[in-house]
Amino acid sequence: MYVEHLQLQRSFAFCRVWGSDEEHDLHIHDCLEIGVVLKNELKYQFNDHTYIGRPGDVFLCRPFEPHWSFSKPDQPFECILVLFTPSSVHKIPDGNQLIKPFYTTKGVQPLIPANTNFAKTISKAATLAVEAQEQGKEAWVTHQFMHLIDILLQVNQYVKESQSTDVHKLPPSGIVEAVGYMLDHYHLPLDIEKLSSQVGLGRTMFFKEFRQLTGLTPNEFLNRLRIQSASDLLRTTNKSMIDLAFASGFQSLSAFNKQFKRYTGQAPREYRKKSNT
Repeated sequence: MYVEHLQLQRSFAFCRVWGSDEEHDLHIHDCLEIGVVLKNELKYQFNDHTYIGRPGDVFLCRPFEPHWSFSKPDQPFECILVLFTPSSVHKIPDGNQLIKPFYTTKGVQPLIPANTNFAKTISKAATLAVEAQEQGKEAWVTHQFMHLIDILLQVNQYVKESQSTDVHKLPPSGIVEAVGYMLDHYHLPLDIEKLSSQVGLGRTMFFKEFRQLTGLTPNEFLNRLRIQSASDLLRTTNKSMIDLAFASGFQSLSAFNKQFKRYTGQAPREYRKKSNT
């Protein structure tokens, strides 16, 4: 159930937000999110896991994953949310490599502690990005995009170093290759059985390792990528439903409508209407 549905008017945004202990919002949205805690403590809950965020801590939120945020009584929090879609990095070299951490669960924790250089760099970049917009800095959107890339590079390096400390956490290279391939080719017809063969794994092992890495079956993963693409096109273009369905990898309008409502709780036309209000 969608209690609050965050919407983007373009492929990325930096938002300074405040809240109190009275706000117990469930966030489930189709974009990717990075939260940077600036003031007071903020409790993040991801399904059954809870983390206490302190100033400087950074949180990674996966698309379509429910998460809650709570502050302490009489201690309103302040944080910066970095919201973006996969399309924001599609046109830069190796752009899809930057968003892999948001599509994996194995060995990837949502919290980057404030005492790491990675969190410090991310917090500084997010603050500069918000200030560029608040101060009306010339070409502030370009400045924000540069900060977004810097932040994603820091996230990737943190995840890489965290995983390298325990080789047993690393997934089979073939699964990583499959995730990268699907990020690059989700808009094309994909044969999951053929993909598993191409990366050198049998069907049973491929599905098992894929779920362990991403938390999803290959088909669920592919559908979510396609829904994200369609959501972005609904917000930012005037493409007809059939055109954006095919552009996002769906083979029929009926399949698109069914999957879109399943993941977002709304029909595509309703989603577009709300996005434009």
